[in-house]
Amino acid sequence: MALAGGTGESKPADAEIQAMVDELRSTAQEKAHAKGWNGVFERWEAKDVKTQVVAGTNYFVKVAISDKECVHLRIFKPLPHTRKPAELHSLKLGQDHATEVTYFADSDP
Repeated sequence: MALAGGTGESKPADAEIQAMVDELRSTAQEKAHAKGWNGVFERWEAKDVKTQVVAGTNYFVKVAISDKECVHLRIFKPLPHTRKPAELHSLKLGQDHATEVTYFADSDP
């Protein structure tokens, strides 16, 4: 279990995480293009996840987009009583399958 403000240990993504990232695929593609990346996500498979408890939960998810490349997503899921959906806060391009997913802000490279 993650402590408030800190990230938990990395763990394999499950079906719930995959469903959450599936809903954000087109948004992630748009953000990638806005950052100057002109590729296409050949795959979209959630691999690993870390969480951070805040006023809701931040999910840091490694997603395989090809056999060689991953993107890291930072997803914010508000507390259930807000009834708001999860939203893609930022993404980190150019990651490989060996790179561990960690906390990052949108301004990080």
